[in-house]
Amino acid sequence: MIQVCCYKGCGVIYGEKEPLSDKSATHGLCPKHSDISYKELRAQIEKLRDRTGSFRILIVEDSVVFRELLKESLQSRFPSAEVYEATDGGGALLQVENLRPDLIFMDIRLPGENGLHLTQTIKAQYPDITVIILTSYDSPEYREAAIRSGGNAYIPKESLGYVQLEDLVKSLAK
Repeated sequence: MIQVCCYKGCGVIYGEKEPLSDKSATHGLCPKHSDISYKELRAQIEKLRDRTGSFRILIVEDSVVFRELLKESLQSRFPSAEVYEATDGGGALLQVENLRPDLIFMDIRLPGENGLHLTQTIKAQYPDITVIILTSYDSPEYREAAIRSGGNAYIPKESLGYVQLEDLVKSLAK
């Protein structure tokens, strides 16, 4: 599979290339822009830490397996963080209203609600909440839509590195 960097029009081809008969390509971030993107996101997240040091994370994901893995990973690395879950848009809105999380991991496809529309709704009411869009659909169109909806970052699930994830959350949970 050919990979093409989509960071601000970079267009660099990176990663493993398969035989020319396979014309498919995925869009992600080349190593250079992946580092830049994570640094930008860390800087945004750093601004969100509240004075008490408590940190609330909401995972909005309908996949039980992915949600539990992400939650366990966050809880094991950040025992002082409060990690909450929602499986659909209605539950997510209730959690946001009641908890005012600092960080939301948002899936694009949710039962009964589109994660991009949900992000737009949340950001309209709570612009200081950082929303990271996590998705299995890595395309320039989804990436653009995620940014237009107010998402602070767009990370394909298959390229989610737990080391980078840990670095992001560490900057908030200090």
